[in-house]
Amino acid sequence: MPARKTTAAAATTAAPRRRATPRRPRATQPTVTTPTHAAISERAYFIHLAEGDGDPLGHWLRAERELTPA
Repeated sequence: MPARKTTAAAATTAAPRRRATPRRPRATQPTVTTPTHAAISERAYFIHLAEGDGDPLGHWLRAERELTPA
């Protein structure tokens, strides 16, 4: 059986692979969600039912204030 010839590329050993470290999630800014038109209108409707007749614009603005995060 003939002897194998070694080449320079085969003679060098590959560098050991680094172990993958788990990535920490990035610190993200909290997302501020605005209430949808449907959510505001539904809340304004229930305010109207609870208080009776009144100012529809006032009910809408109150619903927006209640549903919008501070």
